[in-house]
Amino acid sequence: MKTKRVLTAILALSMLGASFYIGILRAFPFPYETLRGEDKRFMKHRGFDVAAILRAVRLNLSNKRIVSGASTISMQVVRLLEKRPRTFLSKLIETVHAVELERMYSKEEILKLYFEIAPYGGNINGVKAASLRYFQKYPRDLDLAECALLAGLPQSPSRLRPDKYPERAKKRRDMVLSSMLKNSFITEEQYNRSMKEAVVAGNHRFPFKAPHFARLMKQKYKEKSEVITTIDSNIQHFAEAALKEKIKELRREGVTNGSIIIIENETGKVRAMVGSNDFFSFEDCGQINGALSRRSPGSALKPFTYAIALDKGLYSPRMLLSDEPVQYSGYTPFDYDKKYRGKVTVREALVDSLNIPAVEILDRITYRKLYLFLKDAGISTLTELPEHYGLSLTLGSCEVKLLDLTNAYAMLARLGVYKPYRVIASEAKQPQKRLLSEPAAYLVADILSDPERLKSIGIYKDLKIAWKTGTSYGHRDAWTIAYNPEYTIGVWLGNFSGKPSKALVGLNAASPVAMKIFDWLYTKKVASWYEVPDSIGERNVCSLTGEPVGKLCPHSVKDLYIKNRTIAKKCMTHREARDIKVVNFDRDKPRIVSPSHGCEYFTFGGDKARQEILLAARSSISTDKLYWFINGEFYNKCAPYEKVFWPMKKGRYKITCSDAEGRTSSVTIRVRCTPKNPLK
Repeated sequence: MKTKRVLTAILALSMLGASFYIGILRAFPFPYETLRGEDKRFMKHRGFDVAAILRAVRLNLSNKRIVSGASTISMQVVRLLEKRPRTFLSKLIETVHAVELERMYSKEEILKLYFEIAPYGGNINGVKAASLRYFQKYPRDLDLAECALLAGLPQSPSRLRPDKYPERAKKRRDMVLSSMLKNSFITEEQYNRSMKEAVVAGNHRFPFKAPHFARLMKQKYKEKSEVITTIDSNIQHFAEAALKEKIKELRREGVTNGSIIIIENETGKVRAMVGSNDFFSFEDCGQINGALSRRSPGSALKPFTYAIALDKGLYSPRMLLSDEPVQYSGYTPFDYDKKYRGKVTVREALVDSLNIPAVEILDRITYRKLYLFLKDAGISTLTELPEHYGLSLTLGSCEVKLLDLTNAYAMLARLGVYKPYRVIASEAKQPQKRLLSEPAAYLVADILSDPERLKSIGIYKDLKIAWKTGTSYGHRDAWTIAYNPEYTIGVWLGNFSGKPSKALVGLNAASPVAMKIFDWLYTKKVASWYEVPDSIGERNVCSLTGEPVGKLCPHSVKDLYIKNRTIAKKCMTHREARDIKVVNFDRDKPRIVSPSHGCEYFTFGGDKARQEILLAARSSISTDKLYWFINGEFYNKCAPYEKVFWPMKKGRYKITCSDAEGRTSSVTIRVRCTPKNPLK
């Protein structure tokens, strides 16, 4: 009908500009006479048109069949929103609801709604969907001929579908153009140019980019119909491809999913969010957003422990830590490979991701400090009290979200400055705060950017990147977070079901994905790196202990430190003999760390059940043998970092450890027997 053609013609014109729908009535004089064919009193009635109803009754009776339904635009909107069988009762209900619709909304809003839900063929509703399906364009990008073609579809959408019936669609389009010319909506030149244009329409798939991110935006900004996000489509696309390639490789190992977050450090903008390997995979639970899922981070939290300790001045990169058997009130940490390396430097301990040294540092700075620091850095999943996590917090005894963890690393990338991540381009900048000193964050980046580590995963390119891996207990999660001054990239691989796989090791599984993305980001430009802060100094330290060199230290090496903050006490190991004899004899005696002094231990299951307790002690660097005594009787000897276990028996015991110099320390314990495990 002529009315609908002109209505849609007005819509078509409005789509040529930057705004449409509500702009229809404001931008153009509304031609009342053109509504005569279908709803000529649209601007006057209140939802139904009595004159149109009487006219429809007369026409239907005279033709002995239904040729007119007398539906107003408002009634058509109701019918499109509320599907009912085409009966007299349905028509009555539509009339009542149309009156309500007119009472609640303006004519402009009703007309806008009509064009948002009008049918355009098949299961396509709304002009935006039609534009994307037939032309792979948004309405604002259509030319006049394409607008006119869409404008003519709602009258008979199935019969006029341009992808199936281009000749019919062209005929209807030309009628719309003629109507627009007749009503002076377009010039003759525009009319002639558009009439010559062929109908080229396909059945294209709708754009489906960053689906998990799009869903997040829909949930977060329900009141907005359109938002400009921070996603970079090129970066997003490459990240998706990199993940798919890796999952294809690992699927035979039972790994089906992963997630990636890429943050632009300076602005905090999320440039890519890949939630899963395949959004449409029902079998792999692809619609779960892994970037927002709670997973165990493994060793990925260790850099924050080291950063706090460096910031306090407690260590410098070459100072020594102990990778030896140790127990903290019943808690015994072990390294990933169940081996002990003795004395290691801070740098070695962090690069090799050793557990025992990390717990040693955390014990010194306290787990409450790390807990509060992580919360300040945006880790939103620490919902329990600090005591719930304890010293194992640095080893990943909590759950984190990839998005939160990547943004926390972006704080390290900004050399200690935390910013909330941003997902909307126009979003106001949130206040930033400094969580670490610049030199402390720099030292962490320097340690984590060791180029030899890249070679371990087969990368020999000149990339300067700080990165840390994580592998959760039981091989259920593999992590890598990598950063430089410009970007921070977080990668998680695993199964949403929690199914483990031996392939889920952060170094081998997740790291290649992060490095592949970094390599792509800098194919046409050189990656920058941090300048050494003025507050970082270089000093000579003892090559054996890592402490500032003393006058008797035989060898020295260079080490970085934070000026006026890092401990400056000189090496106490290399001293004159008389000083060693007087001062160091007691200081260097073995110190028992397991079992704990004054504690009670339980054996359960009867007297024949064999339960053992670890015997472990810290000792001087010069000590090569330790001797263990139980109630004064010799039990065993071992190297300082060798495991020794003693089978417990009911009673009170004095356990003594001695070294070859005769230096000793003792603890007393009590062992009780119980038929059942008292911890259950």
